[in-house]
Amino acid sequence: MLAAITMQGPVAVGGAGPGALSGASATAGGGSAEAKADGAAGGGAGGGGKGKGEPEDRILISEVEVVGCDGELKSIAKQALTTRPNFAYTLEEVKADVRRVFATGWFSEVSPDAEDTRDGVKLRIRVKPNEEVRSLTATGASLLPTSVIQQAFEGMPGRTLNLGSLQRAIAALDAWYHDRGIMGMVSDYTFEGGQLQLQCAEAVVGSVTLRFLDAASGQPKAKTRTKPHIITRHLTTKPGQVYNLRGIRRDINAVYSTGLFEDVNVTTREAADSTEAAPKVDLVLDLVERKTGGLSAGGGLSAAGSGEGAWPGLIGSFSYNERNLFGLNQRLSVSAEIGQVDKLFRLQHTDPWVNSDPHRTSRTVQVMNNRTSGNSIHGKAESDGDDASGAGGGVLLGRLQGGVEWQRPLSPGWSGTLAASCQRTRCMDERGRPITHDMYHAPITFSADNNDTALIASVTTSYSDPHDVDTHAVLGVEQALPLRREWLHYTRLKLRLDKALRLGPYLGLFLRGRAGAVLGDLPPYEAFPIGGTNSVRGYAEGGVGSGRHSVEAGAELRAPLPVQPLVATAFFDFGSDLGSGQAVIGDPAGVRGKPGSGYGFGGGVRMDSPVGPVRLEYAWNARGEGRFHVGLGYG
Repeated sequence: MLAAITMQGPVAVGGAGPGALSGASATAGGGSAEAKADGAAGGGAGGGGKGKGEPEDRILISEVEVVGCDGELKSIAKQALTTRPNFAYTLEEVKADVRRVFATGWFSEVSPDAEDTRDGVKLRIRVKPNEEVRSLTATGASLLPTSVIQQAFEGMPGRTLNLGSLQRAIAALDAWYHDRGIMGMVSDYTFEGGQLQLQCAEAVVGSVTLRFLDAASGQPKAKTRTKPHIITRHLTTKPGQVYNLRGIRRDINAVYSTGLFEDVNVTTREAADSTEAAPKVDLVLDLVERKTGGLSAGGGLSAAGSGEGAWPGLIGSFSYNERNLFGLNQRLSVSAEIGQVDKLFRLQHTDPWVNSDPHRTSRTVQVMNNRTSGNSIHGKAESDGDDASGAGGGVLLGRLQGGVEWQRPLSPGWSGTLAASCQRTRCMDERGRPITHDMYHAPITFSADNNDTALIASVTTSYSDPHDVDTHAVLGVEQALPLRREWLHYTRLKLRLDKALRLGPYLGLFLRGRAGAVLGDLPPYEAFPIGGTNSVRGYAEGGVGSGRHSVEAGAELRAPLPVQPLVATAFFDFGSDLGSGQAVIGDPAGVRGKPGSGYGFGGGVRMDSPVGPVRLEYAWNARGEGRFHVGLGYG
């Protein structure tokens, strides 16, 4: 005796009547599946129902037939069946076959029918194929590209709907949302009259609220320092936009990068007017402010070096910094540095985002008064017994300058800078007395007076690889404008290229190149000095030469040492003034017997620090002379 089977939903199984398979059906619905099996046992041919635990009766199947479809679909249904003629099967085995046919996904209804014959039971599997997909539409998908939908449902339009393929396509669309951090999904679908309609639900941002928290208690506080618009201008996520987790993370990083906060976090909550069809979330940005101002004092090595031999000068420093002036994220700094030779006083104000303009333009205004050694160009000749850049050359340069600089990002990794400044350069001896000539009686200013004045406009374009601090490029042009007859008039071009290459898991190659040229008025102290710790190692500062033009190139191999964070280096440097040394007033390089071109090679160790790498190196120059170098920074 076999029971009737009833199925509802994409996969559903139900009961049976006595004596034969009758009234069995399986139907496909919209987007849900429900399985229900009802077994009914009664009298008639073959006996009554079985109690729990008793073996089921088997029925001899004499013939198996699929009706309701032809061609490929009929073959698919037959291949899904395990029931074969002239074998006996239980009711549960027949039910399993019905499930298998329905699980192919091609049919909206599957029902078994039985007919008693002399040789056994003739089993008919009646099927109703799904309709052909004539059209496909999607509603509520504001971010989901049409091309993604077409790719997911490729091959389905114009063919019979397959429920398995439909579910896989929907899963692909849900995965697209998930992979991009978008809070969205295909929430439902309908299929009627050959029209397949998808309903997408993309969560929309309802509101964005700032909440300042006390650092100690974690509770909200009413009095804050930072103006709200300084924070919201960094947020790309706005009310009405689809919630995007990636965008939220970028916003958190952008706000944190201002340096004004110890902690930045975003919490979400369901909006009051959110519905299942149109979900909406409210965002709360939790902020913990940090102290942004203070005094500092210290000492160390001059990053620029004193220009006195291989060893950089020692300096003492004092500074006051405020990074959130007036609560507008503007920065004010006052700093002073005093070294063995060099001295510096600087007042600087920076607005990192002027008037919140769409180009994110920053502006820096600074006034600076510094004194540096001019001995890399005007120092003693080596033949006079001291280093070419050693003390006793008697030339100090005092610069008083003020200027303004605007900078903005141009594209990822690229930025542009426009600047204007006015500077007055005084030349003096070691006692601070004005001078116009060096110890070799060569002029050291262009004006023949003890000072030169220049009004300079400059444009700079730079590139920095966000993933590698050793890869960048800088191209700059300076133009000195002679608004008065005695002011300098020149054009200076500078090019700098740095590239890092990985040669293996541990070995890296760092390449660098420098080039420069000056056209027009050129005071000798503004010539390009070649040689030294950050130029051609193996020479003193400016020991190769000084000229109107210069080129430098270097290659450095780097490998980590077992003692972290030390890195071993081996390098080769080259530099030349391209024969332009004599074009500098007084030919300071020629008078001092500098070669004008040279190379150096050697090795050393470097260690990263908060202010850049600290380098200890030893190099030999083209004359075979060796020299230690201590450097701070990337050179």
